[in-house]
Amino acid sequence: MTTAQLYPFGHAAERPAERPIGARLFDMAEMAVIYLILFLMSGALLAPLFSPDQNPDAVPWLRTMWLPVYGMIGLLALRDPLRMTRVAVGAVIALTLVAWAFLSSRWSIHGDITSRRSIALLFTTLFGLYLAARFDWTELVKMLAWLFLVLAVGSYLVSLAVPSLGANDPIHPGSWNGLWYEKNQMGGLMTHGALVCAVAAIFEPTRRKLWIFASALCIGAVVMTDSTTSLLGVAVALGTLIAVLILRFGGPLALTCIWAGVAGGGAFIGLITLAPDLFFKLIGKDPSLTGRTEIWGAVLHRVELHPWLGYGFGAVWTDPWGPAWFIRHEVKWQAPTAHNGWLDVLLQLGIVGLALAALYFILTAVAAGTRLFRGKEGLWAIPFVAIFALLSVSESTLLQYNGLPWLMYTVISAKLFEWR
Repeated sequence: MTTAQLYPFGHAAERPAERPIGARLFDMAEMAVIYLILFLMSGALLAPLFSPDQNPDAVPWLRTMWLPVYGMIGLLALRDPLRMTRVAVGAVIALTLVAWAFLSSRWSIHGDITSRRSIALLFTTLFGLYLAARFDWTELVKMLAWLFLVLAVGSYLVSLAVPSLGANDPIHPGSWNGLWYEKNQMGGLMTHGALVCAVAAIFEPTRRKLWIFASALCIGAVVMTDSTTSLLGVAVALGTLIAVLILRFGGPLALTCIWAGVAGGGAFIGLITLAPDLFFKLIGKDPSLTGRTEIWGAVLHRVELHPWLGYGFGAVWTDPWGPAWFIRHEVKWQAPTAHNGWLDVLLQLGIVGLALAALYFILTAVAAGTRLFRGKEGLWAIPFVAIFALLSVSESTLLQYNGLPWLMYTVISAKLFEWR
């Protein structure tokens, strides 16, 4: 058995038997804290159970419980300041975006809310930088795979045993929402879970059957959500992963993959352009994308009034009489978000914030693309960028404080740009 197998969570220079008992206990405690924070940032169970109205901020203890979590993140980040500094240098655009969110409290419609949620965004991002500094690619994938396996199993148990909680989507009765408020949350996270577990099967051959089973569980959970976007996300994620593997294999199969990708992309663009009604019929959607395009139009009407700076980070959808009132009045339902990460950033942080977010994404995508033929990281980073781009168009995953998608985005980009 190798040293890495004996001690799989980093710092493998010493075998556990050679390490002092105090050091081993400290490492075990550190891993327990990390998994606790990851679970909390998944948004699973606690908020839906104790705040069924989808407003955890209205429950004081659900909001204040994050304070000790931020304290733990701060202590973890101080464990290796030099390594954290090197990672932070590579994440300068992400940190600039966080700083812009903080600065928006100066003109926010609710400065106190913006300040509080900017702090949450900062510590979410800081935790991502810590994970990037602390673990290598294999360790990160394995850690997240265990998390998603637990979340998937928990979702099956809750949805089957307590359908009033796990299969109680208010708009789509019978569709699973698992450990979350609604089916799109579950579908989006299980899409990431399907990818992470599939990558873990490649990174850890000794547990390949377990991770293939875990990926299948996540795919099954996505199917039960009846979320078309998430199903498309799974297809894109696993299809991109397979394409990367084929391209790395080379030869005629790789050439065939390239031609298939070009032809498929061309056919997709042609179908959307020339026969959009047929396209929406094929994917089981109406042309409004279940009312999303109506929300987007209403959001853009509010953006026109504050185009450059926006209304303040995290403040728009909490004010019942601010811009959210006009948006909800226009679409005639209580839209909780813009259902589009880019439009939400534009609404909250203006054109400046949107430009920073777009630059951050483009650079991350380019950095991931450079790993197409080298390094194991491309097997996770490239498909992740693809599904993050897809899901961010239909859900507000960009700058999601205390959220797992933004955390993974931060981790991957920080690892890609890590200054050595």
